[in-house]
Amino acid sequence: MSRAAPGWRTFALVTVGVVVVAVVLSAAKKDPDPAARYTVSRVTRGDLVQSVRTIGQLSPWSTVEVSSQISGLVTAVAVDFNEPVKKGQLLARIDPSTYEQKLRQARADLEAAQANHRLTELRTQRLRGLRKHDLVTQQEYDDSEALFQQSHAMLLTRQAAVENARVDLERCTITSPIDGVVIYKQVEVGKTVVASFSAPTLFVIAQDLRKMRVIAPINEVDIGQVAVGQPVTFTVDAIPDHTFEGRLAQLRSPYTPSEKQQSAPAGQQSTIANFDAVIEVNNKDSLLRPSLTANVSIIIDRHRDVLLIPNSALRVSLPEIERPPSAGTDNSSATVYKLRDGNRNGVPEVVRVTLGVSDRISTQVLSGLKPGDEIVTGVPTLRDYGPQRPF
Repeated sequence: MSRAAPGWRTFALVTVGVVVVAVVLSAAKKDPDPAARYTVSRVTRGDLVQSVRTIGQLSPWSTVEVSSQISGLVTAVAVDFNEPVKKGQLLARIDPSTYEQKLRQARADLEAAQANHRLTELRTQRLRGLRKHDLVTQQEYDDSEALFQQSHAMLLTRQAAVENARVDLERCTITSPIDGVVIYKQVEVGKTVVASFSAPTLFVIAQDLRKMRVIAPINEVDIGQVAVGQPVTFTVDAIPDHTFEGRLAQLRSPYTPSEKQQSAPAGQQSTIANFDAVIEVNNKDSLLRPSLTANVSIIIDRHRDVLLIPNSALRVSLPEIERPPSAGTDNSSATVYKLRDGNRNGVPEVVRVTLGVSDRISTQVLSGLKPGDEIVTGVPTLRDYGPQRPF
């Protein structure tokens, strides 16, 4: 019995090997899916929309930047982001100590100017009477009149200084110029505001977020197709299942570069011009927010109830099937492959079709096909079916 055991083991191994080889060869010869020799699609009827697509950004229709016209330490901030405000409402306050002191100094200077003006006025009036009787010289009288005019001018200057000091003191209190919503805040308590050369922006207030806009660039290649008043649809990634509507309200011409910019090296210049499209959006439901990215489609034309085929059918090429000679280079015609009686294992029929408009997904067929026809859109490979398992 001990001598027979190795023979049985050898026989078993050979048997298993034969079975494995047979299964593998059978799986290799087997068509993964005889019914799917071609991927197909039916010719249908539907609506086709031509559009120009671009990407833009949402922003409020109208905003106001609130700045500070004076410098100083911020002692109070009364509002925060997304907070509604009313016209005249307190937004922030700057330390008024310096400006209160300037106002007191200006008032003191004004009182001194008033006193000096009164003194020169009395002296001039007295010299006028004396001059009538030739009791003073003309030179003395002229000097008195000149001093009187100077004191009057100084009085006006001091009055203006008081008014300026009063205005600066009032500017320590920063209020909202409109009714709206705070969408930007760049100030905190303890921050020093410096307004020496330009007024720093402290707040940005959107007048009404129920009316917004999308600003999107339009390539110069497409600008001839768009016009003010065209309908617009767009989506935002934050609400992917919702399609919003708008209207093209304005087309802005691109900035014209100066001669210096035009003479810059060629590598630093952009050869393509973009026009900014301003799209009016109704945000009555308050779903949209400023700065969201919008995937925009500007509707150029709508074609209703037309014959449609997928664009993938126009890219199919079956070398094993002879194609008829092309009738010129007209882009309005193409060749597609139609199944005969829906048989995916048969040889497709080569059909010459006349095309209409396209929306990058589907194309209109003017002649050559009818609704319900099945056309080839691709040829699947073994990779499309995933790994093949013999067991």
